[in-house]
Amino acid sequence: MDEQMKRRFTETVQEKRALMYRVAYGITRSEADAEDAVSAAVEATWKRMERLRDPEALHIYLMKSTVNAARGILRKRKHTVPLETVENTLAADRQDAGIGDMVAGLKEKYRLPLLLKYGEDLPEKEIAQLLHIPRGTVSSRVARGLALLRMEMREEETGHDGK
Repeated sequence: MDEQMKRRFTETVQEKRALMYRVAYGITRSEADAEDAVSAAVEATWKRMERLRDPEALHIYLMKSTVNAARGILRKRKHTVPLETVENTLAADRQDAGIGDMVAGLKEKYRLPLLLKYGEDLPEKEIAQLLHIPRGTVSSRVARGLALLRMEMREEETGHDGK
């Protein structure tokens, strides 16, 4: 690998590392697992750098690797509950839930597109590439996720929890 490619890789990782972490955290809901996913994604991308067809798409490849690594971590820890999740659950007062708590409570298929679209300001086309789903599916999941958030906010305002 030439020096220019190494430099481009380093610069892109530095530029996208915070985004990669936020995406991984959005999937794993664990700081340690998010850090592990980012590290695994950087390593996997580095190993495949010479095989990249389009060096301009390096940031997309890094994000895809991050999503895959985070999901892999979830598969491995499927039957365990991280301590910070238990602590957050015990400490959370449902009546004082903020929008971040509400988003975190959504299923991943709604949470991740919302995080990428509004939290990271990515276009739907890029989100579709990252998540390996059609662009129309991204649009519908974003719309459905927003509808679920609105419904939860209305329930919280009226003091009803739907039970």
